[in-house]
Amino acid sequence: MGEIPENPTFTASDVREVGGVSYRQLSGWDSKGALPGRRAHSSAWRKFDPRQFFVILVCAEIRKQFGVSIEKLAWLQKFMLQDGANHFLAAVKMMRHGIAVLILTDLSRQFDMDGDFAIGDLLSLGYCRYDEPQSYVMILVNPIINKMLAALKNPTRLEISEKVYDSLGVAAAATRVRDSAEFAVLETMRQATTSKFTVVQMNDEEILLEIEMKDEGTGQRVQEPRVHHESGPATPISRTVVKKVAREGIGITAVKVDD
Repeated sequence: MGEIPENPTFTASDVREVGGVSYRQLSGWDSKGALPGRRAHSSAWRKFDPRQFFVILVCAEIRKQFGVSIEKLAWLQKFMLQDGANHFLAAVKMMRHGIAVLILTDLSRQFDMDGDFAIGDLLSLGYCRYDEPQSYVMILVNPIINKMLAALKNPTRLEISEKVYDSLGVAAAATRVRDSAEFAVLETMRQATTSKFTVVQMNDEEILLEIEMKDEGTGQRVQEPRVHHESGPATPISRTVVKKVAREGIGITAVKVDD
């Protein structure tokens, strides 16, 4: 894997070749103040550092795929070029680990760039929970970064790694509740009234849960009548709830409980 040169610069020619943006379009962007970068003098073309070039290519890709006007992209450009932000380096860092990187934004108040699995988590947690009409764009960053890297003197390419996603899948499976029996055990652990429980594997289809419960009103263990020994004080006996739980797929059949 090649190394990225320190402080590389890109030109308008690079924007045209890599981003498919014509000189005429660049001139239009420039006249609207939508082109970052610096000029050597007023008549010269601008030069761009990697984070500026990345933002231009992201905007060009969004325009190409979604037909968004350059004026509509002003917020996105300002956000990505704020002081201290370097989305180019952040994307490269993730891609070096073989991750597919996505940008998800509404172009006005929300922006996230992360691995595809992390963006999926955001969506599952209600990222788009708005009552009013709302639109989002989502693009894959990897091709944009690789086009940038290909434009350098020593081209390199960062590939998405199947091994990384295989490892992520194994890690996720290890922590996922797989059947109704595992769910019942987890639910029992979380009950405030449970003081102790044991799990007995009956067979491949069933487990036995023996749960010692606390009284919800007093916080004391629920007890049967005391047993009196002739030679000693009364001994409390805790009540145990016994549940048989079938090993069935989550979401297929409800937990079967026999007290």
